[in-house]
Amino acid sequence: MTPGDAFPTSSFPRVETPSILQPPRQRRARETEQALLSAGRELLAQRDFAAVSVAQIAASCQVSVGAFYGRFRDKMAYFEALRTLVIEETAASVERYLDQQRWEDVATCTLLEKTMRFLVLGVIANRGVIRASLRHASTRPEEWLPHRQNGDAMVDRMVLLLVPRLSLPAAEAEHRVRFAMQAAFSVLVNAVLNDSGPFHLEDERLPGEMCRLLTGYLGVENAPA
Repeated sequence: MTPGDAFPTSSFPRVETPSILQPPRQRRARETEQALLSAGRELLAQRDFAAVSVAQIAASCQVSVGAFYGRFRDKMAYFEALRTLVIEETAASVERYLDQQRWEDVATCTLLEKTMRFLVLGVIANRGVIRASLRHASTRPEEWLPHRQNGDAMVDRMVLLLVPRLSLPAAEAEHRVRFAMQAAFSVLVNAVLNDSGPFHLEDERLPGEMCRLLTGYLGVENAPA
């Protein structure tokens, strides 16, 4: 995704495992596994994890329940594989998108606007997995840890990008950037769990409103109107 991508047709790019050199049986098994994971991503975007059955996952990509259990021990093992895939995709996307050289000659307000759009699109693409992880974390806090680690990595990159641009002492600037990102993540977690509005997750105005929130708090000039 580039800074000029339109909302909301872009999302975190998906990581595909090359299979062209694998033996046919191994390649088919890998393709079936990827189809099952893709099906789960789509189903979880529409309903809670508890409401999705193994039979529905298998049927949605036209494989047998036996094929599912040939690749995953149970539904929870399947979810763990799906979450691992999402975490890997997200980490790779954040690393590419927030590379320092990419933003060297870009105005700070534009950096914030594009990054909020990127963040919202990523949550839209993976909202089912995020929602399921959040709900599992109510009884098993470790379920949220991989998402938190990805979030911390994104915050660290934003600190590197933004602190030198702010007209504040470095320690205070870092504190503000970290809190601003905490606020942004909180908005999106609430949108995923509660969808309470006034700006819903797929509302095209949401990234702009989040940007306005951050630019105002950080004291960035030329904020979006």
